[in-house]
Amino acid sequence: MADINTRVIFLIDGLGCILLAVFAHEIGLDPTPNWGTGRFGLLVSGSLLICIFLAWSFFTSGAQRFSGYIKSETTKNLFALIHLWGIIFLVYAWFVTYGNFTTWDHTTRYYTQLADAFGKGHLYVDLKPGKALAEAADPYHPTDRPPFNDELWDMSLYKGRLFLYWGPVPALLIVPVQLFLTKRITDNYLVFFFFAALLIVNSLIILKLQRRFFRDLPAWIVLISMTLIGLILPVSWSLSTPNVYEAAIGAGQFFLLGGIYFIISALEPDGTLNKKYLFLAGVFWSCTVGSRAINVFSVIFLAALTSLWIAKRSAKPFRWPEFFRALVPLFLPLILGALLIGWYNWARFDSPFEFGLRYQITIFNLNKDMDLVFRPEYFFLNTYIYIFQPFQVIPKFPFIQPMIGSATLNQHGIVTPFLYAAGPATGLLFCAPFLAFSLTHLFSGNMKSRIGRFFNNPQPYDFILCLLAGSFLMNFLYILLCFFGQMRYLVDVISQITLLAILGYWQILSRKRDANFIHPKAVVFLANSLVVCSIGASLLLALTGEANRMLTLNPALFDWVNSVLSMPK
Repeated sequence: MADINTRVIFLIDGLGCILLAVFAHEIGLDPTPNWGTGRFGLLVSGSLLICIFLAWSFFTSGAQRFSGYIKSETTKNLFALIHLWGIIFLVYAWFVTYGNFTTWDHTTRYYTQLADAFGKGHLYVDLKPGKALAEAADPYHPTDRPPFNDELWDMSLYKGRLFLYWGPVPALLIVPVQLFLTKRITDNYLVFFFFAALLIVNSLIILKLQRRFFRDLPAWIVLISMTLIGLILPVSWSLSTPNVYEAAIGAGQFFLLGGIYFIISALEPDGTLNKKYLFLAGVFWSCTVGSRAINVFSVIFLAALTSLWIAKRSAKPFRWPEFFRALVPLFLPLILGALLIGWYNWARFDSPFEFGLRYQITIFNLNKDMDLVFRPEYFFLNTYIYIFQPFQVIPKFPFIQPMIGSATLNQHGIVTPFLYAAGPATGLLFCAPFLAFSLTHLFSGNMKSRIGRFFNNPQPYDFILCLLAGSFLMNFLYILLCFFGQMRYLVDVISQITLLAILGYWQILSRKRDANFIHPKAVVFLANSLVVCSIGASLLLALTGEANRMLTLNPALFDWVNSVLSMPK
């Protein structure tokens, strides 16, 4: 059966390449109707794949060696992964290019400018604030300051120069490209790159968890889990609005989950941690803070938990020198990263702890009201926005759309305190109901005994659950206390809670042999229904997104879909 399925994939790939070549202009892949090198390349590739399928089908004896290679488990897994990633990458590109695949524009270029600045050897961007703004009594006051260039929006003004408060790591990565290839990498490319990289990291985590703890799990459930974590809101939402904000958040989440992946990879059979993977985890966690500063709290927790694991798994009697030597690979890059980030902040704002948020040119005077950015009064408002706010049903495609958080609160007679404001958003309960499976860990056995076991005789599975849950809680608490409710902020926690939900679902399936367990087919049907609902709602809500970018830039798509749906039957 596996052999036949592999052959069929060659056929499907071949037909797909040919169809893309023939209809490239009609679906927006090629802006001209003429056949170019790319379309001929697709046609030839598709033809070769179909020839392989035919040769494999009708000349089986002559292809036994090739067939044997394809039948290897590693090759089949890689084959399936590449196809799945390819499909999801196409969805990502479709959102970034607002439905045409070819037009990579209508984005910001903040990291482009910062990379240019780094290439020239300084930390400030080359834009000038203008004499009037630089000499204003309070350039941060939203109404009393003089007019300024729109390109300055959300930059940080300090001592007459403009800086970015977003982390510098994404800009550092594109400096060589912009220096040597003379190509400007705008922020939408970074959004695509980091979310594609996040998908790969999450998929590798899923694979590693399945192989270590759920080896009997069917492969199709693993693939569905990867599809879910790749397309769930707010991932698709962020791709539909590919600006600097999404680039910084996506980079932070990629490096954060990358570090968790290396910690999981570092777990040896005897409970010790591989030093090479510990070092890589430290590098990635330094980069996550260098991309998204709020991840520092999650990194502190993860590093502390990993240290506790090393201490608990150390040989008895416990020896402090050996313990500290075991921590060196993890903490060396973390300490170096902290020093570099501190120097970067000090060189710009005369303080190692100032990232530039208070000097931001924006709709608030954060230089004056910095103490109002994080407040406990925002906690329950954000809890409603991020978890319980429903979507709005509309009569035309895409049929559902997010509601503006502040407007919803005002309709309920809730007066928002201080600086609080919330943009378009839909709560996780409505856009990603599958995440309810994450709660199963609270009811799987006695929680008190499990916590006690972790401190006395920790097990790898419990350690991984604590890594994911702790990281989620740290970042979620931050965004619940923040004055600004934005759907994109959920990217900071979405991978962790989705992985917890996937593990909860797998854990339920692994109990299907228990006598008191409900019918496994019912659980599978329920879970798959929630997966479909979560992916469907996520994609439809992303079409509207933060600022109706897709509708504004590609109204013909919506008109075409609505015209098809309104055709008489």
